[in-house]
Amino acid sequence: MKHYIQFTILFFNCFIFSCQPSDKNALTHDEIRDLAIQRGNLISEKTQMVLGSKLKSVVQNEGIPQALKYCNVNAYPIVDSLQTIYHAKIRRASHKTRNLSDTPDKMEQEIIDGYIKAIQKGETPSVEIVLGKKEVHYFKPIILSAALCLNCHGKIGSEITEENYEVIKALYTEDNATGHEMGDLRGIWSIQFERDSFQKNDVL
Repeated sequence: MKHYIQFTILFFNCFIFSCQPSDKNALTHDEIRDLAIQRGNLISEKTQMVLGSKLKSVVQNEGIPQALKYCNVNAYPIVDSLQTIYHAKIRRASHKTRNLSDTPDKMEQEIIDGYIKAIQKGETPSVEIVLGKKEVHYFKPIILSAALCLNCHGKIGSEITEENYEVIKALYTEDNATGHEMGDLRGIWSIQFERDSFQKNDVL
Protein backbone atom coordinates (compact mmCIF):
# COMPACT_ATOMS: atom_id res chain seq x y z
CA MET A 1 0.00 0.00 0.00
CA LYS A 2 2.84 2.40 0.87
CA HIS A 3 4.53 1.75 -2.48
CA TYR A 4 1.22 2.25 -4.28
CA ILE A 5 0.75 5.70 -2.65
CA GLN A 6 4.31 6.77 -3.51
CA PHE A 7 3.79 5.67 -7.12
CA THR A 8 0.50 7.59 -7.31
CA ILE A 9 2.13 10.79 -6.01
CA LEU A 10 5.04 10.42 -8.43
CA PHE A 11 2.67 9.86 -11.35
CA PHE A 12 0.55 12.88 -10.35
CA ASN A 13 3.61 15.16 -10.12
CA CYS A 14 4.91 14.04 -13.50
CA PHE A 15 1.48 14.66 -15.01
CA ILE A 16 1.26 18.18 -13.55
CA PHE A 17 4.73 19.27 -14.70
CA SER A 18 4.30 17.74 -18.15
CA CYS A 19 1.16 19.82 -18.63
CA GLN A 20 2.85 23.11 -17.72
CA PRO A 21 3.09 25.33 -20.83
CA SER A 22 6.61 26.02 -22.04
CA ASP A 23 7.20 29.54 -23.30
CA LYS A 24 9.29 29.10 -26.39
CA ASN A 25 9.50 32.87 -26.74
CA ALA A 26 11.08 33.39 -23.30
CA LEU A 27 14.40 35.19 -23.58
CA THR A 28 17.54 34.51 -21.59
CA HIS A 29 19.29 37.29 -19.69
CA ASP A 30 22.00 37.41 -22.37
CA GLU A 31 19.43 37.70 -25.16
CA ILE A 32 17.62 40.54 -23.38
CA ARG A 33 20.94 42.25 -22.74
CA ASP A 34 21.96 42.00 -26.42
CA LEU A 35 18.61 43.34 -27.62
CA ALA A 36 18.73 46.19 -25.08
CA ILE A 37 22.19 47.17 -26.35
CA GLN A 38 21.01 47.12 -29.96
CA ARG A 39 17.86 49.09 -29.21
CA GLY A 40 19.63 51.52 -26.86
CA ASN A 41 22.40 52.20 -29.37
CA LEU A 42 19.84 52.89 -32.08
CA ILE A 43 17.87 55.29 -29.89
CA SER A 44 20.85 57.16 -28.42
CA GLU A 45 22.52 57.55 -31.82
CA LYS A 46 19.28 58.69 -33.46
CA THR A 47 18.55 61.14 -30.65
CA GLN A 48 22.10 62.50 -30.69
CA MET A 49 21.96 62.88 -34.47
CA VAL A 50 18.69 64.83 -34.34
CA LEU A 51 19.84 67.10 -31.52
CA GLY A 52 23.35 67.54 -32.92
CA SER A 53 22.33 68.34 -36.50
CA LYS A 54 19.74 70.90 -35.46
CA LEU A 55 22.09 72.55 -32.98
CA LYS A 56 24.96 72.66 -35.48
CA SER A 57 22.67 74.33 -38.02
CA VAL A 58 21.66 77.03 -35.53
CA VAL A 59 25.32 77.65 -34.56
CA GLN A 60 26.37 78.06 -38.19
CA ASN A 61 23.44 80.26 -39.16
CA GLU A 62 22.75 82.27 -36.02
CA GLY A 63 25.69 81.91 -33.65
CA ILE A 64 26.33 80.47 -30.17
CA PRO A 65 23.90 82.72 -28.22
CA GLN A 66 20.97 81.62 -30.39
CA ALA A 67 22.12 78.00 -30.18
CA LEU A 68 22.02 78.20 -26.39
CA LYS A 69 18.49 79.60 -26.52
CA TYR A 70 17.44 76.96 -29.05
CA CYS A 71 18.78 74.14 -26.89
CA ASN A 72 17.05 75.56 -23.81
CA VAL A 73 13.65 75.50 -25.51
CA ASN A 74 13.82 72.57 -27.93
CA ALA A 75 16.08 69.82 -26.50
CA TYR A 76 13.47 68.25 -24.23
CA PRO A 77 10.58 68.30 -26.75
CA ILE A 78 12.82 66.50 -29.26
CA VAL A 79 13.66 63.81 -26.71
CA ASP A 80 9.98 63.54 -25.72
CA SER A 81 8.94 62.96 -29.33
CA LEU A 82 11.51 60.18 -29.71
CA GLN A 83 10.30 58.58 -26.47
CA THR A 84 6.86 58.25 -28.05
CA ILE A 85 8.27 56.71 -31.22
CA TYR A 86 10.45 54.15 -29.45
CA HIS A 87 8.24 53.48 -26.39
CA ALA A 88 11.11 54.07 -23.97
CA LYS A 89 12.04 56.54 -21.26
CA ILE A 90 14.94 58.55 -22.71
CA ARG A 91 16.99 61.08 -20.81
CA ARG A 92 20.45 62.45 -20.30
CA ALA A 93 21.95 62.70 -16.84
CA SER A 94 25.12 64.45 -15.74
CA HIS A 95 27.32 65.01 -12.70
CA LYS A 96 27.75 68.59 -13.98
CA THR A 97 24.22 69.71 -14.71
CA ARG A 98 23.10 72.62 -16.80
CA ASN A 99 19.46 71.86 -16.28
CA LEU A 100 18.48 70.43 -12.89
CA SER A 101 16.18 67.99 -14.67
CA ASP A 102 19.34 66.13 -15.68
CA THR A 103 20.35 65.45 -12.07
CA PRO A 104 21.22 61.73 -11.83
CA ASP A 105 19.36 59.32 -9.59
CA LYS A 106 21.25 56.82 -7.41
CA MET A 107 21.74 54.23 -10.16
CA GLU A 108 22.75 56.83 -12.74
CA GLN A 109 25.25 58.38 -10.33
CA GLU A 110 26.88 54.99 -9.75
CA ILE A 111 27.22 54.51 -13.50
CA ILE A 112 28.67 58.02 -13.91
CA ASP A 113 31.19 57.42 -11.10
CA GLY A 114 32.27 54.19 -12.79
CA TYR A 115 32.73 55.92 -16.13
CA ILE A 116 34.79 58.73 -14.58
CA LYS A 117 37.08 56.21 -12.88
CA ALA A 118 37.51 54.32 -16.16
CA ILE A 119 38.49 57.51 -18.01
CA GLN A 120 40.95 58.44 -15.25
CA LYS A 121 42.60 55.03 -15.73
CA GLY A 122 42.90 55.66 -19.45
CA GLU A 123 40.15 53.16 -20.26
CA THR A 124 37.28 53.67 -22.69
CA PRO A 125 33.90 53.43 -20.91
CA SER A 126 31.27 51.35 -22.67
CA VAL A 127 27.55 50.62 -22.57
CA GLU A 128 26.17 49.23 -19.31
CA ILE A 129 22.97 47.19 -18.99
CA VAL A 130 21.14 46.69 -15.70
CA LEU A 131 18.41 44.04 -15.75
CA GLY A 132 15.57 44.56 -13.29
CA LYS A 133 12.50 42.41 -12.69
CA LYS A 134 10.28 44.64 -14.82
CA GLU A 135 12.65 47.15 -16.42
CA VAL A 136 15.86 47.06 -18.41
CA HIS A 137 18.19 50.02 -17.99
CA TYR A 138 20.60 51.08 -20.74
CA PHE A 139 23.46 53.47 -20.00
CA LYS A 140 25.94 54.95 -22.48
CA PRO A 141 28.69 57.52 -21.83
CA ILE A 142 28.54 60.91 -23.51
CA ILE A 143 32.13 61.92 -24.18
CA LEU A 144 33.10 65.44 -25.26
CA SER A 145 34.67 64.72 -28.63
CA ALA A 146 33.81 67.81 -30.72
CA ALA A 147 35.45 71.20 -30.34
CA LEU A 148 32.08 72.83 -31.01
CA CYS A 149 30.83 71.56 -27.63
CA LEU A 150 33.48 73.55 -25.78
CA ASN A 151 31.83 76.78 -26.92
CA CYS A 152 29.13 75.99 -24.37
CA HIS A 153 30.87 73.59 -21.97
CA GLY A 154 34.54 74.58 -22.01
CA LYS A 155 36.50 77.05 -19.91
CA ILE A 156 34.97 80.45 -19.23
CA GLY A 157 37.02 83.25 -20.76
CA SER A 158 38.68 81.03 -23.37
CA GLU A 159 36.37 78.58 -25.15
CA ILE A 160 33.31 80.27 -23.63
CA THR A 161 33.30 84.03 -24.18
CA GLU A 162 32.11 86.30 -21.40
CA GLU A 163 29.19 87.36 -23.61
CA ASN A 164 28.07 83.77 -24.15
CA TYR A 165 28.51 82.97 -20.48
CA GLU A 166 26.07 85.77 -19.63
CA VAL A 167 23.54 84.07 -21.90
CA ILE A 168 24.15 80.74 -20.16
CA LYS A 169 23.63 82.28 -16.72
CA ALA A 170 20.42 83.97 -17.86
CA LEU A 171 19.00 80.72 -19.24
CA TYR A 172 20.33 78.38 -16.55
CA THR A 173 20.57 80.11 -13.20
CA GLU A 174 22.16 77.06 -11.51
CA ASP A 175 24.50 76.06 -14.33
CA ASN A 176 27.39 73.78 -13.42
CA ALA A 177 28.28 72.47 -16.88
CA THR A 178 31.39 74.46 -17.74
CA GLY A 179 35.13 73.80 -17.35
CA HIS A 180 35.14 70.66 -19.51
CA GLU A 181 38.01 69.55 -21.75
CA MET A 182 38.04 67.29 -24.79
CA GLY A 183 37.68 63.67 -23.74
CA ASP A 184 35.79 64.50 -20.55
CA LEU A 185 32.63 62.67 -19.56
CA ARG A 186 29.80 65.12 -20.22
CA GLY A 187 27.13 62.77 -18.91
CA ILE A 188 25.25 59.63 -19.87
CA TRP A 189 22.35 58.44 -21.94
CA SER A 190 19.88 56.79 -19.60
CA ILE A 191 17.20 54.76 -21.40
CA GLN A 192 14.65 52.53 -19.72
CA PHE A 193 12.66 49.76 -21.41
CA GLU A 194 9.89 47.53 -20.15
CA ARG A 195 11.40 44.07 -19.81
CA ASP A 196 8.44 42.36 -21.47
CA SER A 197 8.83 44.60 -24.55
CA PHE A 198 11.65 42.34 -25.71
CA GLN A 199 10.58 39.35 -27.76
CA LYS A 200 12.21 36.66 -29.85
CA ASN A 201 13.01 37.78 -33.39
CA ASP A 202 12.70 41.46 -32.48
CA VAL A 203 13.07 43.71 -35.50
CA LEU A 204 14.61 47.07 -34.64
